[in-house]
Amino acid sequence: MVKRVLLFVIATLWVAAALQAETFSIPAGTKLNCRLAQVVSTKTNFQNDPFTATVTEPLTIGGKQIIPLGSTIDGRIAWLVRPGRTRGVGEMRLDIEKVTFPDGRGYTLNAVLVNAYGVKGTKIQDEEGNVKGPTSRMKDLQMIGMGMGGGGFVGVILGGAHGAVIGGAIGGGAALANALAHRGADLTLPTGTQLEYQLTRELVVNSDGPRQTASVRSEDIR
Repeated sequence: MVKRVLLFVIATLWVAAALQAETFSIPAGTKLNCRLAQVVSTKTNFQNDPFTATVTEPLTIGGKQIIPLGSTIDGRIAWLVRPGRTRGVGEMRLDIEKVTFPDGRGYTLNAVLVNAYGVKGTKIQDEEGNVKGPTSRMKDLQMIGMGMGGGGFVGVILGGAHGAVIGGAIGGGAALANALAHRGADLTLPTGTQLEYQLTRELVVNSDGPRQTASVRSEDIR
């Protein structure tokens, strides 16, 4: 009887110890780097579409990896606007919601996007983390300039200086109409785009998580 009670106490203490996990607090303001696992674009995606990313730099505290390399980030496209004809810029906001470690542990994340690397002309435009794509304004101006130049050249041939003015106006107007008839370039973030997020709220993480324990058989405590 005493032996069974003693073994039961030992087994209980062993299970309790196995379930204990050291906790770490990751403060707000900490940066977290990850890469997109798929293409995200204003052309093919919609608001509230999910996306995933992979942690590319382990987050360490005191030399210990708290968020391991290769952890999975789950998020969604919280806001998306396609480029228009007069506003030729695509925009979106990528909110992350959860991080899942390679061992299966998952934690809710509160963070804002502060940097996106790898796409020319793309920038974070405000503190909410909205991503703004490359503008087509310079290209449109170049096309209008070329139209005015071409029209003016033809005008000079046909009617001298006066014809140059009229031809330039006609050519520029045609180029402007063409620019307004087409949408600007879509904002596309390809697979592998580097994203840098900043935590907006403290994240408390169990260093090891609850360990899986072996079951205690009835014959072991007899």
